[in-house]
Amino acid sequence: MIKMTHAEWIAEAELRFGQDAKQWRFVCPSCGYVATVQQWKDAGAGEGEVAFSCVGRRLGADDDETFQRKGGPCQYAGGGLFGLNPVEVTMPDGKAIQSFAFADGGKLT
Repeated sequence: MIKMTHAEWIAEAELRFGQDAKQWRFVCPSCGYVATVQQWKDAGAGEGEVAFSCVGRRLGADDDETFQRKGGPCQYAGGGLFGLNPVEVTMPDGKAIQSFAFADGGKLT
């Protein structure tokens, strides 16, 4: 598991994707689907779902597609029985949250 502070996490996201947080991209650890923060928002996800549960939960992926559908999206939820989220972010208040990894690649064009 990768561990970083919230400030380090923000700095890494901005380095990869720029300052517009809606364009930051994360990869689901279950199905490999890559989504931007904007895609989660467009799907109606709450802030706590972004980079924590696959956007497929909001897009109507079938219940039986978790852990099976490669390329996704799927129904994976980071708070479920199997916690696959590979990044631990320590928030300013000291609480740690689990997050999807950033998607590969540089700045969006």
